[in-house]
Amino acid sequence: MIVVTATLLFVLLVFAPFYLRVDVSLYFKRLAADVNIGIGAVDVIKENVRIANGSICCNGTITTDVGLKNVDRKNGIELLKCITVDKIAVSVYNNFTESFTKRFAIQNSILALATATACNLFHCQLYSECLGTLNENRVRVRAAISFSVAELSFCLLKQGVRKWKTHKSEK
Repeated sequence: MIVVTATLLFVLLVFAPFYLRVDVSLYFKRLAADVNIGIGAVDVIKENVRIANGSICCNGTITTDVGLKNVDRKNGIELLKCITVDKIAVSVYNNFTESFTKRFAIQNSILALATATACNLFHCQLYSECLGTLNENRVRVRAAISFSVAELSFCLLKQGVRKWKTHKSEK
């Protein structure tokens, strides 16, 4: 009985989904972004990312500089397949002092059309809004994503085998 209970708990932990909360604020004038990733109410990663002098500068939980020429665009694509996007909320913040009122109506119309189209294409909850602020213009994206340990492990194993084969063939 104890073995069966332990096995069921192990299977539950491997196949149960884990939910992450992702909050990204994009600042276009500064070419910067604030990224917060958390589980429930606990923030796991708080990062300030900016592009300067041809490199991506990260400040926060991970402090590093990565050259834009060194970024491998094919690396990590497989990992995105094991992540399920449950909810996305996009908020566009415009500065009242820099823009006129018609701009808000036009942006709300465009966001409503984009949201309706995306809802028909993807099977997740989408929300968009256009708001006014006294701070600088920015776009804030909040997402709820989920993954399971089994899917993540399979993707990492598959990617590792693929890299091992390419490394072996290079020799």
